[in-house]
Order: sequence, then structure tokens, then C-alpha cells
Amino acid sequence: MKKPFETTITSRRNFLATSAVVAGTLAAGPRASAQTAAASETRVLPRSIHPYPNQVAWGEGTFCLRGKAVLKVGGEADAGVIEMMKDTWQRFTFGAVELTVSRDPGLKAGEFTLGGGRPPQPQPDATYALKVDAAGIAASAADAAGARHAWFTLLQLLDADDADGGGLEFTLPQVEIHDWPALKFRGLHLCIFPETPPRMIEKAIRLAAFFKFTHVVLEFWGMLRLDALKELSWAEAWSKEQAGQLVGVARSMGLEVIPMFNCWGHASSCRIKHGRHVVLDQNPRLASLFEPDGWTWCLTNPRTQALLRRVIDELCEFAGPGQYVHIGCDEAYSHGTCDRCRQTDRVQLFVDHVNHLAAHVEQRGRRAIMWGDALLERSKWPSGFAANGAPSLPTHEAFDRVSRRIVIADWHYGVTTGDVPTLAHFRNGGFETLACPWNTPANIRTLAKAAAPNQSGLLMTTWHHLVQSIPTLAYAANCAWSQDQAALGLRQMDWSLMRAATASVLRKLVPAEGHFGRAGWNTFELPAEVD
Repeated sequence: MKKPFETTITSRRNFLATSAVVAGTLAAGPRASAQTAAASETRVLPRSIHPYPNQVAWGEGTFCLRGKAVLKVGGEADAGVIEMMKDTWQRFTFGAVELTVSRDPGLKAGEFTLGGGRPPQPQPDATYALKVDAAGIAASAADAAGARHAWFTLLQLLDADDADGGGLEFTLPQVEIHDWPALKFRGLHLCIFPETPPRMIEKAIRLAAFFKFTHVVLEFWGMLRLDALKELSWAEAWSKEQAGQLVGVARSMGLEVIPMFNCWGHASSCRIKHGRHVVLDQNPRLASLFEPDGWTWCLTNPRTQALLRRVIDELCEFAGPGQYVHIGCDEAYSHGTCDRCRQTDRVQLFVDHVNHLAAHVEQRGRRAIMWGDALLERSKWPSGFAANGAPSLPTHEAFDRVSRRIVIADWHYGVTTGDVPTLAHFRNGGFETLACPWNTPANIRTLAKAAAPNQSGLLMTTWHHLVQSIPTLAYAANCAWSQDQAALGLRQMDWSLMRAATASVLRKLVPAEGHFGRAGWNTFELPAEVD
């Protein structure tokens, strides 16, 4: 029986017709894309790597590190990258191999060597190249991000073994890798609820960075204390100092932090199924900030507009430098229902709101991201697509009036096969887009596959299913990184193997230190939620 993560690559047969199974040495052997590696169903690859590189040539020998190792970096190498290298080296070698770092003016900023070796020249489209041979380990990258990615790949090549005389040594297979991402924007959206353990968010952040994601969206559901209005957070909410530790982790691992706040629907900052409201359950006298049911912000109230701008400003400062702010704006079912809002053109009210927010965000040097469901007419799209424009609330009529400086996060969780025509719809309309799946393999694969031809990025959402989403991060990373999703044909993508590989990486990135509650990703052994 086929497991959930076993998939078929439709272009694989054609590829196999013109490709050979990888064999031979680095010097003479043919290079192999991920598709070529998939050609040999029975061959055990020397290492499991997530996401699997786009061009790999495995050699025959190994290189060994024991005792002490010297890491040489370029004279102009990024200081943050160096600190990350030292930290993750300690985590992945358990302190068994002492690392000495030195700057070498003969190396470029994106180059490094470990135990010897000569940095390879990356192919024109590659963002990094990594080589392990008898001389040592060496890498070259186009920028700091490429250097991080080369390092994360390198760490996955390490295999611990008992050293003669005691202790551990680490072997690496000889290999040459030239690599690049299929999608430039590879993001993870994380929600912090009152029940969310901070350590789980740290695990998700570190794992996403290690699997070469580029951005993390942090959405605090009443769980960040804001100066703009104290009732926007519960009493047990995190301080900015506490939450800032997670921002620091993300930035140290190379992720850009995108702050998010729901500026239209979801104004309760709580899941609708539980009936809570972070503001009104603390101070019902603030009811005028919302539509009568509290689910949607009242857009005709000047106090609401001023508050949302203060929140955006505060979150931008909290998150640090970055290109984006996510303003939410989905599922605003009760938009324009108060006495004042009902007297307006409700579509234009929505248009003015998002356009003014986007302009405010741009004044802060960022671009707004918003969910796209309000701009899609429900009757025009197949079942499974998130389209909330309807005769009773025709927000889809705003399509031509919304600023093209806004990036559309196009989310569809029921789409598991075929094309995603909404991406082309937005793209043809002048919008930049992000394809946004949830946590099922078919949904992730389908949206990631559709993103590439539409020049979109990928933003994986997790919502209240973080526990179930952690094991799918490796899958999403391969979908977004692998050219034509060729890596999905590899045996390492078997669900059990991928889950084991994820656990192996996590216990190094965030050690449990012997505590059951800190190990793995399901602290309370929770069953998967279905709602």
C-alpha cells in the first residue's frame, strides 16, 4: 500500500529515458539531478538530505573529521553566518570535534573550507556549491543565504562513529553539489495561541531555517503584549522580550520575520469554534471598535483605523528589518453590518481600508501581504477553492481597485490535484502572489507545483495544527526547492523515513537534554485535530 508521502513524478519517465544512474568518482562520474537519483529505486543513497539538492555527484570514498577541525571563512564573511556555523557545529557534533574558526583573506565572502579543500566554482544558476573529497570540505556561495544553505547541507552529511581510542569521529561521503531553489520565497506561517509551547515555536523556526525556508510569519493570537491597547492580549501573553527571543532565533538562522495582525476578519484573535474574544472578554465597552458580532473590525470607526496603524507600527519595530507585513484580511463574514457601515458602499469601504493600510505599511519600508479569498467570486471557482466573494458581500468586485503593491496570499486547502488557476488570475491581474497550502502532502505538492510557472512563492500555513505540521516541513521544503519537484521520487521521501530524519535533525537543533516533554514535536501526545 502506498504511504502518504510516496508520489509519482509525471515527468520522471521522460527524464529516465535520457539519464543514467549516478556512478563513478567525482572526477569522472556524471553529475546527477534529484531526478537521476530517483532513477535507482534499490540504490541506497549515501545520505538523506532535506531538501534534496538539485544536482549531486556522489563519489566513492569518505572524508573523516575527529578531534579538532579548522573552519576557514572569507575575510569579509558575514559575522552572523559565522556565529550560526559555530553554534550548529556544536549541536551536530555534540562537542566531540573542536572547531576553530579563522578568517582567510584569500577566500571570498561566500566561501569556506573545513579541514582543507578548495572551494568549487558554482554553476551559473547555482546559489551554492559544496564539495567533499580527499582534500577536505569546501563550499562557495553567492551570498550569506547561500553560505547558510551550503552549511545546512554539510551538516546533513555528517555521520557519527566511534573513534579509535574513544570519543566520536564524523565521516562524510565524497560528493559534489551544485544547488539552487525552484521558488525564491519559501515561507512558514506560525500561530502562537495561549496553548502553544514556546519551545514548539522555536523548533518550527529552527527546522524551517535548516530546511532552507526564507521567511517566517509570526501571528500572535492575543499572545503578545502590545502598547497600542492592553486588551489586545491575554494576561498570560508573552512580553516583547520573551517573544523577541524567537525573533532572535529566526534571524540568527537566516529567516526574515514577517509580523502579522488580522486587520479585518478574525478580529477576536481567537478561533471561532471556542467563542472567545481577546478584547471584548476583557472590556466589552470597546464594542464600537468591531461590527456587532465582534468578528470583524468596524472600518468606519476612526478609532479602529488609528488602532490598527499603531499595532502595525509596533509590530514592525518588534520584528526588526524586513520587507513585509501580513495584514490578514480573510473571512470577514460580518463586514459592514453595523448601522454606520451599512450606509456605505461596503466594497469601496473594503478597498479604501486595504489600500490605506498598504500605503501606511509602505511608509514603513515594507509591503503588505493579505489573504486573497475576498477577491475571488465563490461561484466562479471550483469546490475546494477559498473564494468568499458572494452576492451578499461582493468583495470580489474590488479586484480591479486594490493596490497592486499588495502581495496576495492565495490559500486553498481543499485543492489536492491539478492546476491552481487562481494564481494565474491574480498574476494576470498585476498582483504578486504566494501559494498557501496547509499540512496535507497532496495540498502542499499541488500548490507548490503551481507556484513555479506563476512566479509565485510558497507560504505554508500551520494554524492550530502545528503538532501535525512539524513532520511535513521536510516535504514542503522539497516541494519548494526541488526543480520540477523531482526529489519527491526519492526513497527518502517515504513518510516513515522523512519523519525519522526530521526527528534526527530536531534533536540536534533543539536538544531535549533528557526531558520527555522537550523531546519530539508532540508534547502531550495529542491526536490530530480534525477541525
